[in-house]
Amino acid sequence: MRNSVEIGKIVKNKRESMGIKQTDFADRLGIHKSTLSKYEKGMRKIPMDDIGKMAEVLGMSIEDLLLERQTVTEVPIKQIPVVSQVSAGMPIYAEENIIEYTYIADTITKDGREYFGLKVDGDSMDKEFRPGDIVIIEKGSCIENGQVGVVQVNGYNATLKRVKYVNDSLLLLPESNNPAHEPQVYNNDDEVTIIGRVVGLNRKY
Repeated sequence: MRNSVEIGKIVKNKRESMGIKQTDFADRLGIHKSTLSKYEKGMRKIPMDDIGKMAEVLGMSIEDLLLERQTVTEVPIKQIPVVSQVSAGMPIYAEENIIEYTYIADTITKDGREYFGLKVDGDSMDKEFRPGDIVIIEKGSCIENGQVGVVQVNGYNATLKRVKYVNDSLLLLPESNNPAHEPQVYNNDDEVTIIGRVVGLNRKY
């Protein structure tokens, strides 16, 4: 809701842009010129009856005078494919692997990087992600210690886990309410491929 000063300024600017003199405007409102002057300077609160008359004369709605309009800023978006899993021996973007497309804000992307969505299935990370969530993966990016990412081990389907590095070992940590999920430990004898790290989340409510 605008205050008296803001409303008075809008009235004055609109009146002057329409070429209406203050005396003529006051006459059409049925008030004294001195009263209108105080309205326009924000020195007196404008009664709703007079606001309605002002809006009518100026070709505005009462809401245009009283309410602040929020400015909506458009954010560029990017369409990316969504896969159900990262399968061993199959390209991520293979046609049979893509189940849908989603959109992400262009502001979270980096030039030259590829992004895809991975639909969460199962409960191994249900403290962070719900089944059906789409996590946004920055493909080929490094996963720093403690970050969540998608990792493929020994040629099997990739898994979504929190990554920890301890000496020469790689730990894939579940974050689950299900105690059946335990940390997975790998070392230099294992073939580990970093698919990418999680940079965003799309969730439907």
